[in-house]
Order: sequence, then C-alpha cells, then structure tokens
Amino acid sequence: MTEKISGGPALGLTELIDKELPVSMLGSALGRERLGGTLLFFGPDGGGKSSLAFWLAAALNCTESRGLAAGCGKCNSCRKIANLNHPDVIWVFPVPGSIYKAEQPDQTKLAQVFEKKREKPWCEIQFAEKSEHHLAAVNRIRQEASRSCYEGRRKVFVITGADRLRLEASNAFLKLLEEPRPDVTLILCSDRPSSLLPTILSRCQRLQVNRPRRSILAGLLAGRFAMSESEALDLLDLADGSLPAALRLREEEALQSRQEWVDKTFRAVLAPGAGVCLELVEDRRGPMFNRGDFERYLAGLIQELRDALMLRVAGKEALSGRGKSIVDTGPVAEFAGQVADFQTLIKLLFRLIDLRDALNRNVNLRLLGWSLMKNMKEVLQ
Repeated sequence: MTEKISGGPALGLTELIDKELPVSMLGSALGRERLGGTLLFFGPDGGGKSSLAFWLAAALNCTESRGLAAGCGKCNSCRKIANLNHPDVIWVFPVPGSIYKAEQPDQTKLAQVFEKKREKPWCEIQFAEKSEHHLAAVNRIRQEASRSCYEGRRKVFVITGADRLRLEASNAFLKLLEEPRPDVTLILCSDRPSSLLPTILSRCQRLQVNRPRRSILAGLLAGRFAMSESEALDLLDLADGSLPAALRLREEEALQSRQEWVDKTFRAVLAPGAGVCLELVEDRRGPMFNRGDFERYLAGLIQELRDALMLRVAGKEALSGRGKSIVDTGPVAEFAGQVADFQTLIKLLFRLIDLRDALNRNVNLRLLGWSLMKNMKEVLQ
C-alpha cells in the first residue's frame, strides 16, 4: 500500500466542530424541503466539509429523528453511517490510476483505506501517486445511483476532492446531474471549486464551509490530546489552522522529520554552488519522492518564511513561542538575514505558494523541488 492516513482518535466521522452556521442553513433547508439534490460544500482544506457531508447523510437517513433536522446518532442507520458501512451512503474519493487499471477497482486497496478511515475519521488520505476521480469510478456512481435504496430513505454520495475529476469523468458526471433521481443526494466536497466545470457548478446548491476557529481547535486539542493550549496553538500554526494537518503533525516523528528537511533546505540554499541543493533533491529519503511528504515539507518552508517575514515587519511579539525560537536560532534566521528586504521575502513566499498549488497538477516532484531551490537561491543573489 502506498497511501498514508494520519489523524487522531476520539473524533467521529459525523462529529462537527464550530459548524453552527452551516448546520443552521442545512437544517432550515431540510425543514422547508428546499434542499437540492446536488450540493457543493466548498472551503479550505481541513475545514470539516466531509464531516458535514456525513452528518447530513445521517440527518437524511435517521430512523429516529422524528422530523428533526439532524440525525440522532444512536439508531442503526446513524451508527452505520458513522462507521462507513451504510449501503445507501457511499463515500467516493480520488485514487491513483493504478487502482483502476481495469474497469473494476482494486477492492483490497479500497477496503484498507476504509478501515483506516474508520480508525481515524478526521484524517487525510494521501497517496504517493497523483490521485483523481476516474471515469470508471463515475460510471460506478451512475450505476449505483440508478438503483433503489437498500434500507435508507435516500441514497447519498459523498464525493470528496471533487475538483480532481478528470475531464472525461466530469463529462460523465454531468450526465448524472442531468438525469437526477428524486431519492438521490450528491454532496461534492472541494477545496478548489473553481476547478470544477462551470456546467457542474451551475447545477449545485453551494455552501461555504470555513475552518473552525483556532481558539476552539486549540481547546479541543488540549482537552483530548493532553497538551497545553499554548502547545496546541503552536501546532495549529505549523498546520496553518488545519485540524487534520495538526493531528498528523502531532505525531512526533512526522514533525521532527519535516523540520529536519526544512532546515536542510535552508542550509543547502545557503551553501555555495548548486551541488548541495542537487543532492537534497535526489535524496530518496527526502520529501521529493512522495506527494504527501512534499506537501507537508513545503507547508513547513512557507510557515518559517512567514515567521521570518513577521519578525521583520512586526517584531518577536507577533510570533508564537515555537516560531520565535526557530527564526531566532534556526537556519531560516541566517537565510532571512541574507535577503535584501522584506519585499523580496514576500515575493519568495508567493512563489512557494504557487509551487504548492502546482502540486495539484501532474508535475514531477523532483523538478518541482529543483524549482523550489532555484527560487530560494535567486533571492540571495
């Protein structure tokens, strides 16, 4: 298996954190019978879009809610949905093309993903290879959507990473939207809704789902994972406010590994010539050979450069405890000290954000790594 799934215990699949507004809007739509057949939950990663989608699936299929716009969480239907084994609530997520080498997917690999998701519901699914929604997967959705419900009131498809529909898959999905069944609800979850076809967007009832407030997340992390609120806030700073990323970084090995490669990068860029940079890019132990590792590594670089920028503009008081010590003593401090002015740091920061966005396209990771080193070298010249 190549996927990596990380997260934390004691956070249920349908558990909502700081979602009063979207819950109120969905509850109102349910109560007035104005809920569309195709919904788009959009917003930044780590915002809880999929949890809200499964929560809604439970509300639509709960057998004990008695007209309330929410699932009871206790009936057989709600428990099955929370455990990802309700026959009428189907989770569809992007996968590498290797899983769909034939029209039939590799059920063993998919089953392993489901099992790990059950163990750690608030987690990220990451494959070493580029993952997308393929035509074969959409055809299976269309086939399943044409069937009557097995035991629930509505058949619900939760489609995460919906912006990663391949073109041919998007066209097939559009046909599904053009022939809706009254007992089918499609919930698309996307960090980048602008990547969806306009013809798909126009058929969706949209709901923005923002990340929970950091103060609430810090309290949750402190209460459930035996850490102080200060430590939790530092962790959220490193995770850019994303709960799944914070839970992953909480694993000490992952945090130490990322910091090690971030420090190595600054040292390589500061070294004369390009030799050390090239060695780093080609090191098979490093992040340049796994898409998920590269994404976390790049997030670490961006965070440290942000801290260095804040130090220049607003002083140490603007930084959290951990960020303050890193920009004071880490190799980022030496790097930032050799950059001419803070405008140049801002330009570099935007270049790295562009590189992060490029990860969503089918790019060679080592070429992306070399582009990263080149951009960082250039600001020192």
